[in-house]
Amino acid sequence: MGYPRRLPRMLDPFFNQLEERDRLDGLMTTGTNVLTKSLFGRLRAEPITVATTFNGNMELESEFLSLRLGIPNIHTAAIPGVKVSVGVLSSVPAADYQVFITPENNEWLDFTIDLPARLGEERPSVTYIDVAALASVARTDVVNGRTLIIYRIEYPANSVASMPMNNQYFWRGAKAPRVLRTSNQAVQGVTNKAAFTSQAAYAATKGGDDYAVVPVVQYQTLARGHQVMICGDSIQEGIGGDVRCYGAMQRSVYELSTPDRPLEYFNAALHAQGPDVYSRFFADHVAVVRPTIVTYSAWSGNDVTAGSGISSLAMRRLKASLGRVFSSLQAAGLRPIVLLPEATPVSSGYRNVGANDQARRDFNANWLTKVSGGIVIKGFAAAITGTRDAAGQDQIKDGASGDGVHPNDPGHDLIKAVVKPYYQMILDRVA
Repeated sequence: MGYPRRLPRMLDPFFNQLEERDRLDGLMTTGTNVLTKSLFGRLRAEPITVATTFNGNMELESEFLSLRLGIPNIHTAAIPGVKVSVGVLSSVPAADYQVFITPENNEWLDFTIDLPARLGEERPSVTYIDVAALASVARTDVVNGRTLIIYRIEYPANSVASMPMNNQYFWRGAKAPRVLRTSNQAVQGVTNKAAFTSQAAYAATKGGDDYAVVPVVQYQTLARGHQVMICGDSIQEGIGGDVRCYGAMQRSVYELSTPDRPLEYFNAALHAQGPDVYSRFFADHVAVVRPTIVTYSAWSGNDVTAGSGISSLAMRRLKASLGRVFSSLQAAGLRPIVLLPEATPVSSGYRNVGANDQARRDFNANWLTKVSGGIVIKGFAAAITGTRDAAGQDQIKDGASGDGVHPNDPGHDLIKAVVKPYYQMILDRVA
């Protein structure tokens, strides 16, 4: 509903908040007990010449009743005969350069799956094992700590594994928001558990930080929370900070998540891609992830041409891609809250569009606000916008980017301060 604006204008912020809350109430979901973790967006194909096993220790957001792992495949061909083992842990090694290689009570559950080819350009297939009858166990190394799992993924010789495009640096050490440690060894470590002995996780050639397969994990929780699905280009994927694929969106989610009120995210963002590609990636997996919250970036700087700015064709394409997102949600029978980040500036030193930057500002102010199916994250662009040059192009704020397009760690934190209250407002209303 609209509120009277005849009263003193100083009350406008209060009325704005009431109207935003009313809009949220009209779109409100009641949360979910099924969460799906996918930490990394764009993947790369890595040839495997000899049988190789990837081992990992991973933290989940809340106590779980059961789970299943999803193995992505970005290769253009199918990968048959991939073996998967999963178990639970009560702790991780104190030293962050080590991983455990044996689950509680030495209890592994084993599966074998065939991975179909990728679904399209930069769009991996994800194949899930059957639900594993494994419940979480309490942490013994951290009081009230989050639950842990251990996994192994064995690829046959002469196959191809799918790994995070930008590796997984800083997920292991002190900057890591959650535990994710991996190791690998050229053995059949699922077929023969004792053959796998590699407990070292460190950054080196074919070391744990840059040579790893990280599965999708879908788990059924005791506590009720929200499932977030993040879709967009590099800014949504989380490029630019020290921790790979951990930007403003991801930080907002994990800083608010608690074991009693969990938030989890599926990173469906793809750097260096435009809406026509990443909206299809979203559509590929939304029916399985079933998000209660979606953040979707309708605008991408990857569709903006230096000099001339965004073309009419690219503008039609980005609008159609947003339509694809809404259509895929309807087809899946989903009604999540859709948050729409504003289009952010790019400094002229990175991509000079001059006065044509006005198209981006008009998009934020005049078009995005008309999308009735979503809620605009107001102030998203302003958070990292600095001065405007003589030609009329907004620059990224000093200190908020290292390259003039991607927010750095301080830049992501500036955006996070705008995004986080939206998630908090939704989380406060979980039924």
